[in-house]
Amino acid sequence: MSTTDTDTKQAEAANEKKPEGQLISTREGIYRLLKRLQNKHTPLKLNFDAVADKYTSMVVSVNYKEGYFLLDEVTPRWGDDLMAKAIPFSFESYHDGCKISASEVQASGRAVKDGAPIYKVAFPKNLHFLQRRQFYRAPIRMSLEIKVLLGVKEPPEKRDEYDNLIPQDPTWEYEGLLRDLSAQGCQVDVEGDLQETLEKNTQFDTCHIIFPNGEVIDLSIIVRHVGYDEKKKVSSLGCQFTNMDPQKDQKISFVVNELQRDNARNASGNAGNTAPSELFEPAEPEKDSKSKKTKDKEKKEAEKEEGVSGLLDVKTAHQLAVKAVRTLVTQLRNKEPLGIKLAWQAADQLLAALERDRQELILYTRVRTTGQYLFEHSVSVAVLLADQTQFNTANPKSRDQNYLRNIIFAGLCHDLGKGLIPERIIGKTSDLTEQEAKVMHKHSLLTREILSRQPGTPDLALQIATQNCERLDGSGHPERLKGLSMTPAGKLAAVIDVFDAMTNGRSYRAGLPHALAFKRILGMSNQLDQGMAQELIKNQGIFPIGSLVGFANGDLGFVKRQTDNKTPDIVRLAFNKNTGRPLALQDIQVGSSSSWKKVVGPEDPAKYKLNNDLLLHDI
Repeated sequence: MSTTDTDTKQAEAANEKKPEGQLISTREGIYRLLKRLQNKHTPLKLNFDAVADKYTSMVVSVNYKEGYFLLDEVTPRWGDDLMAKAIPFSFESYHDGCKISASEVQASGRAVKDGAPIYKVAFPKNLHFLQRRQFYRAPIRMSLEIKVLLGVKEPPEKRDEYDNLIPQDPTWEYEGLLRDLSAQGCQVDVEGDLQETLEKNTQFDTCHIIFPNGEVIDLSIIVRHVGYDEKKKVSSLGCQFTNMDPQKDQKISFVVNELQRDNARNASGNAGNTAPSELFEPAEPEKDSKSKKTKDKEKKEAEKEEGVSGLLDVKTAHQLAVKAVRTLVTQLRNKEPLGIKLAWQAADQLLAALERDRQELILYTRVRTTGQYLFEHSVSVAVLLADQTQFNTANPKSRDQNYLRNIIFAGLCHDLGKGLIPERIIGKTSDLTEQEAKVMHKHSLLTREILSRQPGTPDLALQIATQNCERLDGSGHPERLKGLSMTPAGKLAAVIDVFDAMTNGRSYRAGLPHALAFKRILGMSNQLDQGMAQELIKNQGIFPIGSLVGFANGDLGFVKRQTDNKTPDIVRLAFNKNTGRPLALQDIQVGSSSSWKKVVGPEDPAKYKLNNDLLLHDI
């Protein structure tokens, strides 16, 4: 190899090792960058040494003379312990298209301001400054009005003299103007002081950005900061986009580019010689005599005539619900904004599926997939809560669609707090230590706290979040409530949670046969409501859907459907215990032949190494 080649390769290697951007090490430079983050209320992502979780805070003050800055309350809240113990951490933030980061920093003091902790942190030795185009914040010129509507509110019901429902347009919680936009979020100005009425981290599932030409981008956002300008009498909302799909990302990137071009066009003095973006020009009046509302109405009516209902088949509804819970747990583990709308959408689909074919839906909840226990368990609890409520026809709630929707939502979300429990504890296959058990028992309180922050969460979901773990004798957790302090829904959730946990296996153990699970639940009279336990057995049947049953000739099969009396009707044969051989999969009707005249008793699938996923196989 020639000397020139060697020098070239050494230079390339040096360039590869050299970090992008620049290191700011002067006090003036560090002060200036931290002050930018403070003035723009830009969130910082904190990463503590030896801790996998990520946390969020903001710079609330910067002291140049003494060389320190103050950080706001760290979220999630248990980050406060790490700060108080002065655990070293690194941070990164994005401001006006730049990434600002530092490492080897730690809190040197803690105080409380307005009821929340703040932390004193010495200036880092260096700040890493890197231009990142994807985080460029495009400002909006003052003469350009781009409306922003936040939080749709359903109008009160109105009817005409003939008791017909009068269609009404929805109203909005907040209306403002867009002041800047990036790929990650935006700043919105709203008239009035919202510092007391609009809390930080409030999530809006509906945010409409409306451009002068009438085009609308529909997004979900979280309000990360609320500031107030007393002179202008305007609140400034720092917002972060959530649940962005590739199509929305593409739209926002396009608008950011158009805004950048618009700013360059107006700053150059040649605005009159360059065509403006169509987005920023008012739309011409429609020549068509039909208004947009009329066209939309006609479109909906046409869809109705064609049978387009938006409802999914039972299998897909179940899959959607499992995916929704998995997504929410993953978002919590990754410290991402929570897309709680997914749970409501799944609740709607499950309720429709339950009414369309109850037995098929319950069948899907009984078949489990390795590694999906937490998500499938949540869906099963949700379905059983609604199913048992409907079964109790003496209860007016059994016919209340809104209540049934709420209780399904509660079941789907009842274990979300486990997304914040370390996976080494969640997935442990041996007994938990005393300390690990204490950490695990926090999950229900975490669930309640998470749900309490979500707009529109029903009280029912907050009750079930903790009371599914309570016991009548006060031996449960997290608050050791006794029976008199538990709600009926909480008692029902406790019975169902135990039943589903007992009968469904994990990667390290098989589930109990349903008959044995029923026996154990009936033996827990001091802990579980026995009336509700007996109603569960009565409604699900002593040979529930998905359970293994045996016939007099030795044939074994899984219950696929039941009669109106909750006895096995259709059974999928899978094995013969007399011969010890598997059978060709076959669906038979109980009583249709002398070979399968009646079920003689329950069987344990683990004994024969059988899995009820055979119920989903095509035959």
